[in-house]
Amino acid sequence: MAKIDFPTEKFNYQRFREFAKDHELSERERIGFPDHYREGYEDAILDDIEAKLEFSHYAGGVMLDVGSGASPMTSSLLRRTKAHGISVVMNDSPEMLSLIESDIPFTKLPGQFPQVLENALEIQPEGYDLLLCYSVLLCIILDGNVFDFVDAVITALKPGGVALIGDVPNISKRRRFFSSQEGIEFHKKFMKTDQPPEVDHFAIVRDSLDDSVLNAVVARAHAAGSDAYIVPQARNLPMSNRRDDIIIQRRI
Repeated sequence: MAKIDFPTEKFNYQRFREFAKDHELSERERIGFPDHYREGYEDAILDDIEAKLEFSHYAGGVMLDVGSGASPMTSSLLRRTKAHGISVVMNDSPEMLSLIESDIPFTKLPGQFPQVLENALEIQPEGYDLLLCYSVLLCIILDGNVFDFVDAVITALKPGGVALIGDVPNISKRRRFFSSQEGIEFHKKFMKTDQPPEVDHFAIVRDSLDDSVLNAVVARAHAAGSDAYIVPQARNLPMSNRRDDIIIQRRI
């Protein structure tokens, strides 16, 4: 397989199955990131995840990791959950799950979410204390329906359980950032240019997420009797200036 053209690649479940079988890709490339986007940032990302999912509060619980991938961060996540006595069910394609390297036991849930929701609840009939879906919301929505996904996330949780739908690329936030002086200077430094970024606030960008989609996720969760919030990422994360997180807590 040729190297991934990240700016133009259309990531989805089937494409990641192909990546998992391509031994020419690095561990980070096979989950959809250039090495420099993640290398050296995994600990900071995991700190943010651990804080938002409150591992210490849910110690001894069970977590479902939707679209877990197989990267250095996957193995590190398992070490962190073990430290809190949290059992983990990893969900991804069979090809990707086979690549997870860890001496810490975990349960494999092969298949595409939310289609495997019933299988997830067979493993944990009373529901999950925690659910993590990191950097894969766009892929899930492009393959399916955003409301079906939100409904499945809430159904998978037990009352009081919390889901983090993290690292959501938000084109509206990106446009606001690159219209600001901070964003202009960031662009010039990163691209090594004297020219400001081109920003068209009204351009239709197909296969992208914006404020309307994130707000729809929150509204759908509210309609199901859950609390939900759009929250920022920690500032030391690599794309915090153009990505958001969503937290959902099932109430009833």
